[in-house]
Amino acid sequence: MKRVLLTVAVALLIPSILMAAPVTVGVYFDGSLVYTPTGGPGTSFKASLYMVQNEYYVTGVEYSLIVPDPTFVISGYSYPPSYALSLGDAFNGHSITFWPPLTGYPDGYDLLVNYECFFVSNCNQYSNYTIEVGPHPDSGYLRGTYSPNNDFFEIIGLTSFICPEGVGVEDNSWGAIKSMYR
Repeated sequence: MKRVLLTVAVALLIPSILMAAPVTVGVYFDGSLVYTPTGGPGTSFKASLYMVQNEYYVTGVEYSLIVPDPTFVISGYSYPPSYALSLGDAFNGHSITFWPPLTGYPDGYDLLVNYECFFVSNCNQYSNYTIEVGPHPDSGYLRGTYSPNNDFFEIIGLTSFICPEGVGVEDNSWGAIKSMYR
């Protein structure tokens, strides 16, 4: 009987370990990794850096944003209530600490920072402009720390797009979409 219980426990444990989702960080625009500016150049909009995870008690994150050229400008930062300290800036290496730790509970994601930003050019001048979350230039890592010992864990950076080419941005009702296929 003990052997059967042990076999069942191991059989249930192995899939949960193998299926653990990677921790990701990305720049989101109203819940999407894609954004098309609605105003002209210099019109401000909000972007947010989110971590998708529910595995760690996150106490810190280090990253940088990688952009093809300086047409994407961050004019201000705001942080969630658990923010404790930040060093640097998003383009040259940014480190943020949190206390109490971020847990991902209940939704599976945590806000790391809000950006107030603007795009210098029109979308017709730049298509598929990318914003990639990459490693901190000082350490060479995109990583976080977790409680209680501030051990490191790896993070996968996502790529966001401004002025996407070939992505529909018009709002339609479900009935209008269904009528296209009749």
